[in-house]
Order: sequence, then C-alpha cells, then structure tokens
Amino acid sequence: VDNALDSFGVARERGSPIGNPMVIINLPSASMVRAGGGTVTVRDNGLGLTREEAERAMRAGFSGNNRYDRLGLFGMGFNIATGKIGRITRFVSAREDDDFAIEVRINLPEMQRAGHYRVPVKQIPKPEGMDHGTAIEVSDWWPQGNQNAGFADDLAGGKPQYTKPKMRELLGRRYATILRKKLARIILNGDPCDPFHHCAWDDSRSVERRNVGSVPAVFRFDELLLTQRRCTECDTQVTSGDTCPNSDCGGASSRTIEERMKGWLGIQRFDDSNRYGIDLIRNGRAIRILEQDAFFTFINESGERIRDYPIDGQYGRIIGEVELNHVPVDFMKQDFQRTSPEWARAMNFLRGDSSLQPRQQGADENKSPLFRLYQGYR
Repeated sequence: VDNALDSFGVARERGSPIGNPMVIINLPSASMVRAGGGTVTVRDNGLGLTREEAERAMRAGFSGNNRYDRLGLFGMGFNIATGKIGRITRFVSAREDDDFAIEVRINLPEMQRAGHYRVPVKQIPKPEGMDHGTAIEVSDWWPQGNQNAGFADDLAGGKPQYTKPKMRELLGRRYATILRKKLARIILNGDPCDPFHHCAWDDSRSVERRNVGSVPAVFRFDELLLTQRRCTECDTQVTSGDTCPNSDCGGASSRTIEERMKGWLGIQRFDDSNRYGIDLIRNGRAIRILEQDAFFTFINESGERIRDYPIDGQYGRIIGEVELNHVPVDFMKQDFQRTSPEWARAMNFLRGDSSLQPRQQGADENKSPLFRLYQGYR
C-alpha cells in the first residue's frame, strides 16, 4: 500500500497526477486460507514500473526511496512483507506508454532449492483493466511448523482484530491524512476505507491559568526548526559545495532538507484510560498511533523514569497529529529512530526538555505546547 501511494506522489511531482488514484486490496476468507487457497492482492493504478525499476525494487539489498519523501520500502521491506504471508509472490506492472506488462514470480521454496535468488522477468499482455499500475499477488501459504505459518490466516480474518470491517478501520487510521486530503482512495474487498477523525475540542476553546495565562484547547504549528544540506547518495551532511565529505561515497550532488514541525496538539472531548496520545506521521502514514511514552514519561539526569501524565488518575485526553517527515524510521517502519538528532529536536519542540510537572527541575523554562496543555487542562 505504501509503495502504491508513493507512485501517486511521484506522478504529482512530475506534473501528471493520476486521475482517481486508487489502491484496491482483496483478501481471501479465513476458510479459503485454511483450505490452502485464495490470494492476497494489492493493486494500484499508478505509473507502473520499467523492467529496470522492477529489478531494483525487488532486490533485497536495495533501498531506492530516499528517507525524506517516500513512504515505501521496496527492496528489503517488500520481500519481508510479502514473504511472511505466502511462499509465492506474483508482481505485475504496466506503464501507459507500453503495449505490454512485465511479470515476475518469486517462489521462495524454489529459490531455496535452486540455491540462488535470480528470477526471470516476462513480458505479458496487459491484464484486463490495467492500462497502467502495479499488482502484487501473494499465495501458497506457509504450512504449520514454519515460523510464518498463520500470518495469512490472521490477515484473512482468523483473529477478531482482523475482520474486514476492522481492517478497513485500521487502514483508515493508518492513512487518515492521505484519505482526508483525497490524495487517494483505498478499497478493501469492494468497500472504501474511511479516514479516521479525532474527537477533539474546538480551536475557539481556552482556559485561564494563573501561572501560564490563556491556554487554547488546540495548538496548531508549522515551524521550521533547521535546514541542512544532505548528500543524495548516502545522506551525509554537506557543509560546503555539493561534494560529499564521506570519502567512501564521493557523491557530487546534495539537497536541502527542512526539519519542519507541522501538526497540532489538543484536548480530546472524552477521557480514556488508553485512547489518548499523539499520532506521529511520516509522509501521510501514521508510524506511531497514540504514542504515549515519548511524551508522557520523562527520564531525569539520574536515569529515573518519571511518569508525567496522567498522574491525577488513570484517564488521559491529550491527543494530536504531528508530521515528522524529516525524522528517519527503522526499515520496517514500526518506529522512528529515537536516537537520531532529528528525533531529539522534534521532542524538544513538542514537549521541551524538562518534566511536564511544574515543580520538577527546569519546568519553569518549558514553553512547549505539550507543557502548556498539561498545565491548562490537568
């Protein structure tokens, strides 16, 4: 899904946006999977890939999407994502200007028997309805006893949290920003995934507090923290000219990277013991949903973990959505790289570098939006 959405973004950047961009997902039933049949399919109507682009995309060591502008992780991420579900992946891609499509089949047991990772690419007639775009089909589920057994069954609804309505809800939450902006539609088994909307207080609400003055119920921000020049080959910081200072790279091109904090923090219209926290988003995809630990736990100079919120009871209501497009993520996109300087600067902007509790050391100098919300709405 990430790679499909990326193709729409590339089309917009090139000045030829896709009309009615759509990602169509089809999942088999749990009974079909348990009988050994069915296919997991993700299909888009994006630009499609050339033979060379497809080769790079499926190479396990390749990472062609730069860390700033793209969602997808073709290469290692693609192979892991498909290989965990089934043993055979069929990749079909077509470009509008071509009169054919390309097809690649990745058969993992066959690769293992052959002792190499080379797979043939074929030119085939364009599938019906695919003038341009890419389709990924995964089938042939892993048998019991394999470490990947059960993934396909879960995805097909074998667990209550993966029923088709629940999957639509999860996709609507993960890609809420893209869906709200109508940059693409996501269809699961014939029904659209609706974008998630937070239940937050209105911007017009505020409260007066003696120590912090007027505190709005919502803080909205779009602030540039820093700009840097980065090598386009290896991402090393370039301080002068365009030549990469990394002797192992020697790249001759660089680009300006903005560390821009954009989003909002606010107050939810209801209290909850679990449903509170900040959604952290990268290029339209929520990497962390309802993140709490990064914002509501503080580690002091002695290494002690201080629970900052909630401390008056078990219920919380601080929520928000923050875009961290410039902060690197791990290769499986489960989390941001929390040891990176980009993460540290983002957290300093959002919550400051002190505890949120006013009597803790350094709190009197904390002017962050999260600190003010905490003081205003405890």
